[in-house]
Amino acid sequence: MLRISTKHTREQDRHEELDKQRSPLLPRIIKLAAVILLIAAPFIVAAFLSMLSNSTLEVARYDIRNEKLTDSPVRVVMISDLHRKKLDETNQQVVDKTALEKPDIIVVNGDMLEHDCTEEEVEAFAYLLERLCAIAPVYFSVGNHDFRAFYSEYEVASRKEYLIGTEQTDAVKRLESTGARYLERNYADIEVNGERLRIGGLYALAYPNTCYTVEQYLPILEYIYDFCDTDAFTMMLAHRPRSFAHPLVDINWNIDLILSGHTHNGVIALPFGLGAIWCASEFLPKYDRGLFDMNGCSLIIGAGIDGHRGIIPRIFNPPEIVTVDIRPK
Repeated sequence: MLRISTKHTREQDRHEELDKQRSPLLPRIIKLAAVILLIAAPFIVAAFLSMLSNSTLEVARYDIRNEKLTDSPVRVVMISDLHRKKLDETNQQVVDKTALEKPDIIVVNGDMLEHDCTEEEVEAFAYLLERLCAIAPVYFSVGNHDFRAFYSEYEVASRKEYLIGTEQTDAVKRLESTGARYLERNYADIEVNGERLRIGGLYALAYPNTCYTVEQYLPILEYIYDFCDTDAFTMMLAHRPRSFAHPLVDINWNIDLILSGHTHNGVIALPFGLGAIWCASEFLPKYDRGLFDMNGCSLIIGAGIDGHRGIIPRIFNPPEIVTVDIRPK
C-alpha cells in the first residue's frame, strides 16, 4: 500500500508541476487578445459606421489653375461608376447633390450600366441624364463594364482589351435622346462663361502598349494629336486612369485636364484618407483617387458611387461625385 501511495503521489506531483508550467500561458493569450481587440475596436467600429454611410453621397472638390482661362472660372461636376447602385428609388440624390454644386458642365464618366443591362436599367439611366441635362450641359463616356452595352460590334486587341466600338447599340441612341452628348474618340468645342473649352473622350490606352499593334495604335495617336490641336482648354474623359497614367510611362500629353473614375479608390481604403489598399492590380497603387500632376497635365480620379457591383462593401471610402473648379492662372 505504501509503495502504491508513493507512486501515486509522485505522479500527482509531476502533473502539478506541469500544470504550474502551463498555467501562465493561458492568461497571457487572453491578455494579448484583449489588447489586440482594444486596439482594433475603434477601427472595427469606424469601418462598420463607414459602411452604414454608403448610401450618402459626398462631394470631392478640386481646384486647378490654367493660363488658357482669361477671365471666368468654369465648374465641372463628374459622376461615375454607378454600377446599378440605387442610393434611392430613382437616384434623385445624385441629381440633388449635383444641382447644389451649380456646375457649368456635367460629365458622366463611364460604368453607369453593366454589359448585361436590361431595358429598364437603360431607361433609368436615361431618366437620370434627363434630370442632369436640366441643370447643365451633359457629356458622357463609356467604361469597361458598359462597353458592350454601348456597342453591338467592336474591335478587341490582344489580352481581351477593348479597342474601339464599330456599331453603337440603341442604348446610346436612347441616352443621347436626353440631350446628353456621347464622347468616344470625338470631341466638342464649347464656350462656357466666355471661356473656350474642348471636351473629348477616349477609352483606349493612349500610350504605346504591347496589346496593340502599330496599325491599331496609330489611329489613337492621331485622335490625340487632333484633340490637342487647339488653343482652347482641353479636357479629356478617360474612364480608366491607365488610359493615360502608368507608373512606368512618363509622357507629356499636352492635355490640360484628364478626368477618370474606374478605381473606386480600391473599394476598401485606408482610414484617414490614406488611399486605396489594392486596385488596378496594384498594392497601395499610385493612381487611386485624387489630383495628380503628369508633366503639367492635371489628372483627377474620382472614387465613384459604387464598386464591384455591390459584392464588396466600401469601407473608409464613401461614394462621391467630383467638383472641379478651373480658374484663370
